[in-house]
Amino acid sequence: MRSDRDITTRSQFTFSYVLGLLLRRNIITQEQQRELLLAENRFKALIIKNKGYIQNGIKYIRYEPSPPEIAEAAQIVYNGQKLSEDDIVKIVAEELGIPYLKIDPLKLNADVVTGVLSRPFARSHIVIPVDIRDGNISIAVHNPFDTELIENVKRITGFNTNVILASKTDILNVITEFFGFKKSVKEAEKQMNEGVDISNLEQYVKLKSLNEIEYTDRHIVNAVEYILHYAFSQRASDIHIEPKREFSQVRFRIDGVLHSIYKLPKVVHNAIVSRIKTMARMDIAEKRRPQDGRIKTSLGDNEVELRISSLPVAFGEKIVIRIFDPDVMTKELFELGFGDEELEQYSKIIESPNGMILVTGPTGSGKTTTLYSTLREIATPNVNITTIEDPIEMVYDTLNQTQIHPKIDLTFANALRNILRQDPDIIMVGEIRDPETAEMAVHSALTGHLVFSTLHTNDTASTVGRMLELGVKPYLLSSVLLGILAQRLVRVICPHCKRETMITPDQIQMLGIDVPEGQTPRLVGYYGEGCVKCRHTGYLGRTGIFELMIVNDKIRKLINAQADSREILKAARLDGMSTLRENGIKKIAQGITTVEEVLQVTI
Repeated sequence: MRSDRDITTRSQFTFSYVLGLLLRRNIITQEQQRELLLAENRFKALIIKNKGYIQNGIKYIRYEPSPPEIAEAAQIVYNGQKLSEDDIVKIVAEELGIPYLKIDPLKLNADVVTGVLSRPFARSHIVIPVDIRDGNISIAVHNPFDTELIENVKRITGFNTNVILASKTDILNVITEFFGFKKSVKEAEKQMNEGVDISNLEQYVKLKSLNEIEYTDRHIVNAVEYILHYAFSQRASDIHIEPKREFSQVRFRIDGVLHSIYKLPKVVHNAIVSRIKTMARMDIAEKRRPQDGRIKTSLGDNEVELRISSLPVAFGEKIVIRIFDPDVMTKELFELGFGDEELEQYSKIIESPNGMILVTGPTGSGKTTTLYSTLREIATPNVNITTIEDPIEMVYDTLNQTQIHPKIDLTFANALRNILRQDPDIIMVGEIRDPETAEMAVHSALTGHLVFSTLHTNDTASTVGRMLELGVKPYLLSSVLLGILAQRLVRVICPHCKRETMITPDQIQMLGIDVPEGQTPRLVGYYGEGCVKCRHTGYLGRTGIFELMIVNDKIRKLINAQADSREILKAARLDGMSTLRENGIKKIAQGITTVEEVLQVTI
């Protein structure tokens, strides 16, 4: 720390001090500085409104807002972007010559965070250890001037202390999640060892806030809710709770990649599984058969659907929780990743009054998201849209959704047969799996309905062959089929650490790009270098790549002639269709994804 900035009392870390830094860096003017300083109390009130919690009808905030939090609430704009709390903390760190850390909970060692300092000390002083090695402890603090805290940590631990600056919000979240979860698991482990029966936990689906969780002693309930909150905050799409020989493993799938999160004591695994099954209204006594259930809860202002699946495995019951966030499941069509030409063609065929549109791809390729987004696009008060699903992924008021139940003979085909008596305009069949469903879907399209469905095929051309294999007559299929959409999901390059690179000749060859003989190919690509925003993966989020085959007269003649998939593909390409690989190459050139991602999901 520079000697001219060496201030020894934490009270010196004020909003005024932060504004002075921003003024010296020409981020704000003197006039703005005066106006912002006068509005400090208004900004604090806004923070209490947004970050506070309600107890006995009164809104509280647990801590005095920090200067960077106040600056964030002031919505200071610099280079066209509003400064965040992290931006302010980084500026303070640079000014003082202190390392800055954007905390990624997935990178922290829970034993380090919770094993050195007590929870009351960490909460009182807003500090967490982030690394211990060679007699040195690195602590993340939000107030760089709190020298008393630094001396206390050195005295308590006996280690040399290195100070790292992090945002107050990040530090508090880690304290709540790590200490809270650890305490809940330990208390639950103690209860399990004492033989407490948790099988009759009450039905519960509305998650409490993290602040509310701390004021209850229902340890298994708390542990499950910490896991769910943590998954929501980390943008996880799936939670895996897996019994092992010696412990229980919790993993999150984020942007398509699984991350190990927790190792729980084996003794609490059954209790956590029972709690989740109770929430999902599953049979907690049945442990030998797979089960499915669902939970509806809230995330901010949005309702979130959780689909629960249990499966008996070698060391107990495995639970997988799939998280369906409405913001992800119902994007606008243009947000899915369509190119301009594909979007225009797809938007045209989904407006057809009748016919069949098929969406294909393997499990996890985004078919459900595409179908829900499509139905949302065409749903109007003057049309009756009915869906048949297994299971219903997301519940929408604008749709009439039916879930199949094979045990009572409510199959896709039987449900579709009865739905035709319900005066539908548009029908979505979750999946065509058997000849009866294929025949009924085609019949529905023939009788004046617009039918959407999915198949598990690799590309558009092979989908035709699959429908014929299911017993659909070629002349019927050719008369109803409007288009086939094949898709995959690829990870998106993180915009915060995106770098330019040259695509190697080997990569060009693997992509199948034609290069004139005798010429040395020079193609520009992009990659993510890795940063805190993307957890050093180089990727942030996912998008779709598509292959859209419009069924025109040429394709219809080939279907009638039962031509093989190669002939159909050739005809479609002559009419301008881009394959999945070609669509992926376009996204590489646009700097959206990488060569490795495209090669991984295309053939």
